[in-house]
Amino acid sequence: MGGMSLSRACTALFFAFVANSFAGDVRGSAIPEDARFNVMVEYETPDLVRKNVRLAMEAEYATEQEILDSLKTVPKGGYIYFQVKTSQIKKGTPRKLTYSLYDGGKKPIFKKTAYDTEAVPSEQNGVSNLLVIPVYGQPKSNVMLARVEARDGMETLDIDIPVR
Repeated sequence: MGGMSLSRACTALFFAFVANSFAGDVRGSAIPEDARFNVMVEYETPDLVRKNVRLAMEAEYATEQEILDSLKTVPKGGYIYFQVKTSQIKKGTPRKLTYSLYDGGKKPIFKKTAYDTEAVPSEQNGVSNLLVIPVYGQPKSNVMLARVEARDGMETLDIDIPVR
């Protein structure tokens, strides 16, 4: 008779049962709503930043020279915003998150660890900026990788950012 003997089959079934009981329910719906943390990443192109700076300066009746001086401070690669809905930030239970930005390589071009309670309100209603990264150089790749890590790399979220 081919296949496993009855004792081996029962042993294999037992180990499968034990492994499943330790793993628990890993479906997304099994995570309580208040434990979920959704991070959004937004890229603002340098052209859009320049346009917004010019409009803001013109609204303040700045001279052309003041506008040109302000436009010189705009980073060549624009800005990358790590954002979260403000309702997800719990002041009593801060989350320690590590933010990394990759430009096609294996080493990050930017890395910083901060708490979500340090977030500041953004221009969008109900959204807070966890971190704002100026990209000073022109991006080398067409798609940059933003990574958010929690619990010392135990939980990782990778987001592709098209920059061209």
